Amino acid sequence: MGSCTVGDLCDEQTQDLFDLELRTPAKYEWASLDTYSNEMRWDFGYTEYEGVDWRSQRLLDDNDYNNRAYDLDSSYGAIACVPKDGCDLSFNMTPESPVESYTVKKNGIQLDGGQEVDAVNYGEVLMTPFGQNCSQPSKSLSGGAIAGVVIACLLSVTAVGAIGFAWYKRRQSQSSTEEGEEDPLRESLL
Repeated sequence: MGSCTVGDLCDEQTQDLFDLELRTPAKYEWASLDTYSNEMRWDFGYTEYEGVDWRSQRLLDDNDYNNRAYDLDSSYGAIACVPKDGCDLSFNMTPESPVESYTVKKNGIQLDGGQEVDAVNYGEVLMTPFGQNCSQPSKSLSGGAIAGVVIACLLSVTAVGAIGFAWYKRRQSQSSTEEGEEDPLRESLL
């Protein structure tokens, strides 16, 4: 396959060049790789979050480029202009897809290989991140934040206890001083 640059195909200000190259194996249990039976499944689109199906958020998929069958021992490629710095874009492929090797490039630079992640409706997929992670941050507290809250609560309880104990001792000291003093009025009445 030839080499393309972002400037040749895409608007460099608003688009990135997605470039996929894959190679099918020389031998497979069937004569060809039929796309209708979902043997070969790949997708490029928005990464799944909060139960959103990665197949429904796709920009491209295997059927967009080849809706019949893949030949054995052959190379295939897909090139497309996609939104620049798109949030949570990724290339996804089922691990069972009969692919000998594949590369994903962003603007001509090869990205790291896929990592297995769980896709809610499709089991495991090999995901290669393409864009930045723009998902909403978790609203739960981190372990360090929880430890800080617990320590602050313990220090507050300790401080209130120390103040209460000091107040109690002071009152006790005052009452014993008062008991030891003679009342001049009481002595004159006797």
